[in-house]
Amino acid sequence: QVLDFGWPDLLAPPLELLCSVCKALEGCLGGHPRNVAVLLCKGSKAPVGVVVGAFLHYSDVWGSPEQALNALSMRRFCEEKLGGVLQPSQRRYTEDFGALLSGRLRLNSSPQFLHHVLLPPLPAYDPPDGCRPFLKIYQSLQLVYTSGV
Repeated sequence: QVLDFGWPDLLAPPLELLCSVCKALEGCLGGHPRNVAVLLCKGSKAPVGVVVGAFLHYSDVWGSPEQALNALSMRRFCEEKLGGVLQPSQRRYTEDFGALLSGRLRLNSSPQFLHHVLLPPLPAYDPPDGCRPFLKIYQSLQLVYTSGV
C-alpha cells in the first residue's frame, strides 16, 4: 500500500497531517509483526526526521520489551542518520508534537492573527551577493503573502 502525505518542502506539516501519518504508520506496523514501513521524501531528509520523531512520540506506549527495543533502535538510527539535518524549528515542532500528545501542551482553539513582523537591524551587505532577506507567510499550506526583497 502506498500513501502520499506530501507537504511543501521547508514547511512543517499541519498537525492533522502529522497525526494522519502517525496513525497510518501505526496501522501498517501493527498489522503484522513482519510489516515494514518505508518513508520517502524528495529533497532533504528533514521531513523524514520530523515524521519519525513525531512517530516516536506518538508510539511512546510500549507493550513489550521487544517493542521498546525496536523504538530504541529507531531512535538511534534517527540520531545517527538524521540528527544533523533537522533545523532547530523542526526539532521544536517535533518536541511540541510530543508535548501535545502527552497533554503537557494544549492547542489554542481561538484564531490567531499576525499583525506585524519585526526584524532586528541587519548588517548592510552590498548586492548582488549580500544578504537579501524577504518574508513568506503561509496559511494552511497556502502562500498568502510574499514581501519584497
